[in-house]
Amino acid sequence: MKLVIVESPTKAKTLSGILGKDYEVKASMGHIRDLPKKGLGVDVEHNYEPEYEIPAKSKKTATELKKLSLDAESVILATDLDREGEAIAWHLQYILSSAKKPKGKKPITFGRVTFHEITKDAVLKAFSHQTEVNLNLVDAQQARRVLDRLVGYKLSPLLWKKVRYGLSAGRVQSVAVRLIVERERERQAFRPKEYWTLEGKFETPKKDIFLAQLFEYQKKKIEIKNENQAIKIKADLEADEFKISKIEKTERKRNPYPPYKTSTLQQSAANIFGFTAKRTMSTAQKLFENGYITYHRTDSFNLSPKFITEARSFLKTAIGAKFLPENPNYYKNNSKGAQEAHEAIRPTILDLSKTSHLAGDEAKIYSLIWKRSLECQMLSAVYDQTTVFVESQKSYVFKVVGSKVLFEGWLSVSRYMGAQNEEEEEAEVEFSIDGLKKLPSLAENDILNMLELLSDQHFTQPPARYTDATLIKTLEELGIGRPSTYAPTISTIEGRGYVHKDGRAFVPEDVAYVVIDLLVANFKNIVDYEFTAGMEENLDKIAEGKVKWVPIIDAFYKPFEKNVLEKEKELSKADVTKLGESDEKCPKCGKILYIKLGKYGKFLSCSGFPECEFAKPMDGEGVDDSGDPIEFGVCDVCKTGKMILRKGRFGKFLACNNYPKCKTTKPYLDKIGMKCPTCADGEIVVKKAKGRVFYGCSNYPDCKYSSWKDPRTKSEAE
Repeated sequence: MKLVIVESPTKAKTLSGILGKDYEVKASMGHIRDLPKKGLGVDVEHNYEPEYEIPAKSKKTATELKKLSLDAESVILATDLDREGEAIAWHLQYILSSAKKPKGKKPITFGRVTFHEITKDAVLKAFSHQTEVNLNLVDAQQARRVLDRLVGYKLSPLLWKKVRYGLSAGRVQSVAVRLIVERERERQAFRPKEYWTLEGKFETPKKDIFLAQLFEYQKKKIEIKNENQAIKIKADLEADEFKISKIEKTERKRNPYPPYKTSTLQQSAANIFGFTAKRTMSTAQKLFENGYITYHRTDSFNLSPKFITEARSFLKTAIGAKFLPENPNYYKNNSKGAQEAHEAIRPTILDLSKTSHLAGDEAKIYSLIWKRSLECQMLSAVYDQTTVFVESQKSYVFKVVGSKVLFEGWLSVSRYMGAQNEEEEEAEVEFSIDGLKKLPSLAENDILNMLELLSDQHFTQPPARYTDATLIKTLEELGIGRPSTYAPTISTIEGRGYVHKDGRAFVPEDVAYVVIDLLVANFKNIVDYEFTAGMEENLDKIAEGKVKWVPIIDAFYKPFEKNVLEKEKELSKADVTKLGESDEKCPKCGKILYIKLGKYGKFLSCSGFPECEFAKPMDGEGVDDSGDPIEFGVCDVCKTGKMILRKGRFGKFLACNNYPKCKTTKPYLDKIGMKCPTCADGEIVVKKAKGRVFYGCSNYPDCKYSSWKDPRTKSEAE
C-alpha cells in the first residue's frame, strides 16, 4: 500500500477514484504544523527560527498519519502546487520522518507530486514523475509567515495600548485599509459641480426617430454649467433648422479577454454576481477538488497545448470554424511578479451535458470559467461604428454614435451557451459592443425635424468607493499580495472592524482613520505601497532560490523593532485617538470639546482632561445637557442603583450604575418609531450581530421578524 496525503477529504475522495486500490488517500485537514496561536513563535535571537507546533485540532490526524506511514511502502505528498501546499508537504514529511519506527523497519521514502487539475491523465502523469519537496518554495512561505507574525505580534499590541484592544496590523491588510481610507477622504473633499446636457429628438424624412446629444457650438466643445445657460440655448435652438452634416463610418474590433487568473475571476464574480472574494474562492476550491477546473490560485494566462487543441476542436464543431483564428491566441501577463509556470483557470470538461448537475454558486463560477476559456481562443468581434453629426444653421452640432455587429467572433460563445439564469442575462452587458446604439438608415444632407429638445441636470460624481473587485484590481496593479492573499485580506479587514459594506462598497470605520494616520506617521513602510510591493518581490526571489530568507527578514526586523519600542514611549493615547474639535463647549468648565475615538465609537471629551473629566456620547443619547447619565429606573437586583445607558460590542444596553458591585444588565430597545410589519404589535428596534446592524421585532422570540435593511426605507419606497 502507498499512502497519499492531500489537504482535504473532498480532494482525497476524487484522487481515490483515480488511483485505485493500491493507494490509500488521506487528508491532513490543512496545515498539520504551524506557529503557536499564543506568543510570538519566532526565535528572533537565532536566525528567526520558527517555533512550530502541532495544534490540538491536528494531533489526532497526525497520530493516524504516522501509524499509516509505518505500514506504507512509500508516502506521496500530493498537496497543492503553490507555496502553501509545498509548506504543508514539508511539515508532513518532517512529522512522519520523526515517527518511531519498529526495529528493522526501513526509513520512510517520500515522493512529491503536483498537478494543475485533478483528472486521470494529469494525476497519473504526476505520479509517474515524482520529485522532492521544493525547499525554495517552503522558505518563501516561511518567510511570509514569519514576517507577518513579527509585524502582527509587535505592532498589534501597540495599537491595543494607543488606540483600543483587539485591533490588528499587517503588511497587506493595512495597505488595503489605507486605500479605502484615502479613497473615502477623496470623496469627503470632493465638491460636486453642476452641468447640463441637451439631447435632441430628431425625425428623418422617412419618419424614423433617433436621439443625438448637443456637444459643440461654433466649432468648440460646449459646456452647459447651469439651468439658465440650458434655457438660453434651448430658446436659441427652437427656431433653428437641422440637417445631417457628416456621417463617419469606421470598422472596430473588440478583442476577447484573456483566460481567468485568480484576481480576474474574483473581479468578474464580484461585478456580475456580487460575490465576495472569499465566496468565489470557496466555490472554486470545491470545483477544483472535484476535478471540474484547474488550480484556482494562479496569476498566469498560460493554457496547456492539450486544452487549446481540445478547445479549438470543440469550437469548430459547436460554433463554427469561421470563428477560430488560424493559430491559437496567447496572452501576455503584465502583473508584477506573475508566476508564468502555472496555468490559467480553465475547465477540465468542455461537454456541458457532463456538468449540467452543477447548481448554485458552483454552476455560476463554472459558467464564467467555461465561457472565458473558450472565448479567449476565438477571433475578435468586428463591428461597424457610425458617428452621425447633426448641424444647425446657428452652428450648433449634435452627435450620436451607433454600431452594427459585422462579425460576432468570440461573442458567439454567449449565444451558443444561452443565458442560464436572470443574473447571467444581466452579465451579458459585459460582452456587449461598448453599449452603442442601433441607428436608423441615415444619409448626409438629410433635413431633420426636431420634435423635442430634452434637458437634463447632472452633477459630477466623487471617486467610487472600493468594492471587492476594484480593491483586488488595485492591489494587483500595485504588486501587493498574491493570488492566495486577496480573499483572506478582505475577510480580515472586515472581521477586525476596520471597514463595513454599504451594498458592495467598502466604507471605513472611524477606527480605520485613526490607525492609518498612526501607521503613516510612525510606521510608513508598513503601509507604503512601494515597500510592500518590494517585499512581495523579495518573497518571489526566495521562491526562485535567488536569495536567502533570513537576511531579508533581518534587514526589515531590526529597524522595525527599534521603531516600535520608541513609539511605545512617544505616543500618547489621548493624542492618537483625537479626531478633531467639535463646535460644543464643555458645560462644566467652558473649554472646547474634542471628538475622540473610544472603545465603542466616537465620543466628546473635554480638552481640559485630566483636570476636567467631562465626557458624553457624540449623539448625546443617554445623557442630559450637563453630560450626566439619564436614569432608566431603579435596579431590580440591588435596589439602590439606577439603570443607565451603556454601549458594548453588541450595541446599547442598560446597566446598573453600581457596577462593579452590581453587574445587572438589561436589553435596551433602540426603537425607530415603527410598528412591526409582521405581528403589528411589537416595535422595530435596532440590534447588532457579528458586527453588523440589523432590525428586529421587540416581541422576539414570539415574533421573529428581522431585516438587514432599514424597513423605514422600504416603506417609503412602497
